[in-house]
Amino acid sequence: MNGKSVRQTIKRTEQPNADEAMRRAQVLTNILHVSTHLISLLDPNELILTLVERIVEVIPDIQAGMLWLPDQQGALQIRSHYGLAPPPAPALLARLRLRPGDGLVGALWQRGDAQIFESRSQYLEQAGRVSQRAHDDMRQLLAHIPRDATIVLLPLRIGKQIIGVLELLQIGTPSLHPPDLEVLQMFGNLAAGAINNAQLHAKMQAHQHRLEALGAIGTVVSMAADLDELLSNALDVILRVLETSAGMLLLHDLSTAELTSTVQRGLPRRFVALHDRIGVAHSPYEETVRYGQAIARPLIAEDGEELLIEAGFGSCVYLPLLAGGTVVGVINVYGDDLLRERVDVPALMTMGSQLGLAIANVRLYQDTRTERLKLAAVINSIAEGVVLCNGDGRLVLANQSAMELLSIERLPVEQSINEMPDFYAIRDLDGNPLPVERLPLARALSGEVFHDHRVLSRGASGQDTVLSFSGAPVYDDENNVDGAVTIFRDITTSQKLERAKDDFLAVAAHELRSPLAAVRGYTDLLVRREQRRGDEDSPELRGLTVLAQQVTHMLRMVDNILDVSRIDAGQVSLQVQPVNLVALAQQVIEQQRPLAGERQLELDSDGAELNVSCDSLRIRQVLTNLVGNAIRYSPNGTRIGVRLYTCAANAIAARHPAYAALAGADTHSMHAMVIVEDQGAGISEEQLGRLFRRYARGSERRGEGLGLGLYLSREFVARHGGQIWAESREGQGSAFFFTLPLEAEQQLGLNEQA
Repeated sequence: MNGKSVRQTIKRTEQPNADEAMRRAQVLTNILHVSTHLISLLDPNELILTLVERIVEVIPDIQAGMLWLPDQQGALQIRSHYGLAPPPAPALLARLRLRPGDGLVGALWQRGDAQIFESRSQYLEQAGRVSQRAHDDMRQLLAHIPRDATIVLLPLRIGKQIIGVLELLQIGTPSLHPPDLEVLQMFGNLAAGAINNAQLHAKMQAHQHRLEALGAIGTVVSMAADLDELLSNALDVILRVLETSAGMLLLHDLSTAELTSTVQRGLPRRFVALHDRIGVAHSPYEETVRYGQAIARPLIAEDGEELLIEAGFGSCVYLPLLAGGTVVGVINVYGDDLLRERVDVPALMTMGSQLGLAIANVRLYQDTRTERLKLAAVINSIAEGVVLCNGDGRLVLANQSAMELLSIERLPVEQSINEMPDFYAIRDLDGNPLPVERLPLARALSGEVFHDHRVLSRGASGQDTVLSFSGAPVYDDENNVDGAVTIFRDITTSQKLERAKDDFLAVAAHELRSPLAAVRGYTDLLVRREQRRGDEDSPELRGLTVLAQQVTHMLRMVDNILDVSRIDAGQVSLQVQPVNLVALAQQVIEQQRPLAGERQLELDSDGAELNVSCDSLRIRQVLTNLVGNAIRYSPNGTRIGVRLYTCAANAIAARHPAYAALAGADTHSMHAMVIVEDQGAGISEEQLGRLFRRYARGSERRGEGLGLGLYLSREFVARHGGQIWAESREGQGSAFFFTLPLEAEQQLGLNEQA
């Protein structure tokens, strides 16, 4: 009989007798019992391994069989067999794969029609083409089938889907009862359902297993107290998931491209010792680290895994621990030959990513904590007080020195700037309450950089303490003010010493001024007398001129000392009157021109008049100081420019950020701007920060003086409601700016002219 379908092969020519009916009923009963048993098996491996044996046991006419199921690549493979003598070699079964259409089994898998062949020769005649790759292996398999065997091929069908092929053999002389294809096909369909149910159950279990593993990973991440505990627990979880007991976790050092052993379980000591620190290149883990993919394979002696093979391990899994796209470590797992077949790569990669992120976060936290501790140690070792607030003006940090200076036992975290004046009893040096906007932190938070801002605070003894503050804003990555920091110290003692020194200098200056004035008057008389003689180049005239200049310089220094003492005593009063600032600047330039030598003095203004209300004597003193300094610190042949113009407060604030806060809320008010520019050596950034302090002189600045000129200039400009500052770069000259507010009537006139 040629290969025929079920309909073609089953023909009834006469009614079966009673014995045949009873026999068929018994076979059906046995098949139902076996099917019930098979359906109860939820382990797909156990079901597949026992299925052929069970069918052989219950059907007397069948003595052997093979079960073909698709592998992960979609090729048919013999997953179990029974009754073949001798049995096929395991290596043959591992190699043999049939694609759809290959031979009779592959063709049946495509078409789905049951077939029966009365002998092996008939089977070979109908075998059709087999791919070259499987040809030799198929011939070896056929050698295990007896020549007189009747062969039945059954599709394992679930609805229209064929999930495999069952190949059954009736060995020996054909019996009076040939295989009943209807009965066998019914069993095939029941077996297909049992296999499908077991595989679905296995997938559900695997999914549940993955969920439990992911939950375990989450527990590991959340419960680990430090990096060592996290690494140890992570390895244990992965070993439990892969149902083995041997493994190692290596951390990846990206800076050196090396792997360092951290924790290990169940591995030979010699192997562990070799992995204390190894390079990634040319190691068994190079591909895992380079491509970030899990690898499951047999152990290879040539890859340095001979110690593991000697210890009885057969295969390995290398799992990358990924943090984003970076491999921060590798977990190596070792087990028997079946280990690599149990690997669920997608689930394992998900776990590896979770663990990698956890390890990276813990390492980052530890590094950050270490840096925080170092920073805290450095800040607490500073003798000066250090205070930091956030962008909302709330206190976030103060070192031990700050708390001692502010007479507090603990840091009032999140304290607002608005609460500070009363809480710390902060006042100005005259004892008046300090407005919130003039607090050191508030000034720094507004964008101002300042030095030696002196205030009074109530000390631990209950007495007033003089504190000197320096501050600056803190910027974020987008250059926005994100906080402020101030550094301060107790200068009560030095303040008293300074006051004593100032008092002494004031007395000395007062006593020196009268004799110096007399000397200058007599010197001027001698100079005029010598000039009347007509010899302008005489040595006597030159000597007297130098003497007059030095006496004038000494008188100016004495006057400066007296001005400082008057400021400290609160005895400076301004004689305010309308002044043409352009004419005043021109007079100063003409007075300074004889001292300029070969330097060019130039005046630049928007017009012939720029009227302001000011004390002409004090503003003249400011201009004289600035122009005199420019002459003193500029080389011959350079230009010194004095520029005057009007400007709105918001335009000034764009150049000098602290101006808006210092000038008040009216950013559209008009001001007179005066700029004195030179082409000298410039001023360093460090010197700029303390340029307007009392007695401050830059180490690189030459010339004579007490360092009071700029201090007095700042005081006089501030008393007029203006601001003064400097801009400079070393080697590029300097520019000194000061502003004077215009009266409302003057601003109105300027707006009407505009």
